[in-house]
Amino acid sequence: YGEDEGEVFLGHSVTQRKQVSDGTAHTIDEEVRAIIDANYNRAKEILTQHIDKLHAMAEALMKYETIDREQIDDIMNGRPPRPPRDWTDTRGGPRSDASDAPSTDGAPEPGFGRPASDH
Repeated sequence: YGEDEGEVFLGHSVTQRKQVSDGTAHTIDEEVRAIIDANYNRAKEILTQHIDKLHAMAEALMKYETIDREQIDDIMNGRPPRPPRDWTDTRGGPRSDASDAPSTDGAPEPGFGRPASDH
């Protein structure tokens, strides 16, 4: 709540002039704390209520490394997330769909959505 009066260099602090009274600064601090506490509690409540979705999303991220809107929509609608469109199972399993077949020249296709090990 102050105004800078100089440059910081070689570890010296910036001096500040107070623009508000101690009471006003205390009131501001209390309001900021109330906003932070209320939103922390709200976020905690949302995550607690939807813990199953949180875990499903974490599992999908562990498996696919990245997820797209379709996977998030699946999770939010209570369905298991489908593999991303251009995801390849690096353990030798089938690709997610036939339209994602590798190019005929054998070169990896550019783009996002593939496991990090493919980049």
